[in-house]
Amino acid sequence: MPHVSAARPLRLPMVITVLVAGTLSAVEAQAESPPGEDTTDTRRNEVLTLQVENDVFFDTDRDYTNGLRLSYGYEPHGHDKALDARISRLLLGLSPVGSRVRREGGGHVYYTLGIGQNMYTPDDITVSDIIPEDRPYAGWTYLEFGMIAEDSRNFEAWKLDIGLIGPASGAGWTQRRWHEVIDSDRPEGWANQLPNEPGVNLHYVRGWRRWITGGGNSAGRGTPLQVDMMPHVGAALGNVYTHASAGITFRIGTNLTRDVGSPPRIQPAMPGSELYRGSGFDFYLFAGGEGRAVARNIFLDGTWRSHPHSVDSETFVADLQVGAVLLAGQWRLALTRAWRTREYETSDIDQEYAAITLSRRF
Repeated sequence: MPHVSAARPLRLPMVITVLVAGTLSAVEAQAESPPGEDTTDTRRNEVLTLQVENDVFFDTDRDYTNGLRLSYGYEPHGHDKALDARISRLLLGLSPVGSRVRREGGGHVYYTLGIGQNMYTPDDITVSDIIPEDRPYAGWTYLEFGMIAEDSRNFEAWKLDIGLIGPASGAGWTQRRWHEVIDSDRPEGWANQLPNEPGVNLHYVRGWRRWITGGGNSAGRGTPLQVDMMPHVGAALGNVYTHASAGITFRIGTNLTRDVGSPPRIQPAMPGSELYRGSGFDFYLFAGGEGRAVARNIFLDGTWRSHPHSVDSETFVADLQVGAVLLAGQWRLALTRAWRTREYETSDIDQEYAAITLSRRF
């Protein structure tokens, strides 16, 4: 059976290192005052988002090969007693930006609830035996509870993921059924996947929006293009991922006050804005990079339960992404192309995949 072709090696580490090194200095950089926000839209801000990330567009089927996520974000009113709102309020208590916005106004606080599934496979999925030098098969299905706080110059997010790694995640079943639909090679090695283990992970990101140029009309109609940047730092702590990160995103487009940073991504990846505001037609292009110092990645290092297959993860991983966002009425469509440097020592190739994000605002 034919073997899928490997992606060409990328020379990203130096590029991302330069981006990351400039992050903290960019935070203090002088910038123009941001345009005022468009406050004429009184619609309730609730957003439903579907995300699909896959490497099939680049003729590969390996590493982080597929991610699915469905999320609901909303601006809370009153004292909701639902479990997800209670968890989000606990996360809000950890947020200096969120606490200030709730106390003084001048910004927005959102809660999010999501469900997602990630799958990871070795390079050759037609082999049923363990491939010692390649990564193990692994799946991760989770519930996500989140809190996002933002104002005209600041962005902060906390997210808590709770889920299952292993056969209980259902990732093997998902990939086999999907490959039947698209008439692709059947993945033969899921019998060797990592064993069942509960996963709990906390994610944090702090960003600073800085304006490079901006139009005088916040609605962005008939004004010059706006340009902004958002350096960020972050961390993840848990038995699934443990790492520290830093990076930066640049955008150029119309009415950039409608959201903050790039569109949301499935973690671990660069941060993005779940919620957006306003109406009408707008667009922007974005590009950015992030570096992560990795202490643990369960999908490479293996579960706490003994398992015959694991690989040595790299201590530094870099991501680079470019993309475009279209906002039309209450819809937002984002297309992203992402690159990731090799994640484990016995790998000699980097990864390339695409993300499609579709959101509807209510």
